Amino acid sequence: MGDVTIAYFPVVGRGEQIRIACAMHGVSVTELASTPLGEDFDKDKQAPFGTVPWMKDHSNGIELNDSLAIIQYIVSKYEGPLTPKTTEDAAMVAMYWGWAQDYYSFVLSPMHDIITGHNEVFWRNLRLTDTLAEGGKDTAIANLATLHKARLAFLETHLKTQDAGPFLNGKDCSYADIFLYTCVRTVEETPGFGMLRAVVGDTPFADYPIIESIAAAVGDIDIVKATVGSKFSECPI
Repeated sequence: MGDVTIAYFPVVGRGEQIRIACAMHGVSVTELASTPLGEDFDKDKQAPFGTVPWMKDHSNGIELNDSLAIIQYIVSKYEGPLTPKTTEDAAMVAMYWGWAQDYYSFVLSPMHDIITGHNEVFWRNLRLTDTLAEGGKDTAIANLATLHKARLAFLETHLKTQDAGPFLNGKDCSYADIFLYTCVRTVEETPGFGMLRAVVGDTPFADYPIIESIAAAVGDIDIVKATVGSKFSECPI
């Protein structure tokens, strides 16, 4: 069994996929709450790139400061159900994770700024989609709703042509499915994303049944249920 320490925020974000992957692969996790939302870990001084998630594996001392690097390390170092079985599977899973990463970066992450009120350029680090540059909050949310629908439509169409299911790459759940699941449930259930749901509707994935079914399949996994608990309804983002 592995033994790692992870620093993140007390939100869903990019950290929950790592928590779930560790649980599914039998890796013991000690969690540190990072600044500015906690005092256990100073991301600006202790993380190589000044960001979180950050992880240290106590078996060998390796420290990683990137969510993809962390998740790929966990499923490779500590083999389990999320470990790709072939090179082809690994490539496809990485591609789907990349889609989820883009969706997170350009829809969820800007919404985090709106929800938490962190509107300063310094905080937002000049995001590529500067949602508040023109028109204020309402326009920003409307723009994110448009992007939400456009990006989901591409993935849904692709999955239909691939006859996908129950998971993104077929019968086996992957780390990409875990990330997709956390993104879907964040938009559907967290209180802060109610502002986006007010624009796209209370069932924001109703027009994307394959995506919704994949998220449901992940959510039905017992260890995922146990790890997540009621986090989505309790966390603001």
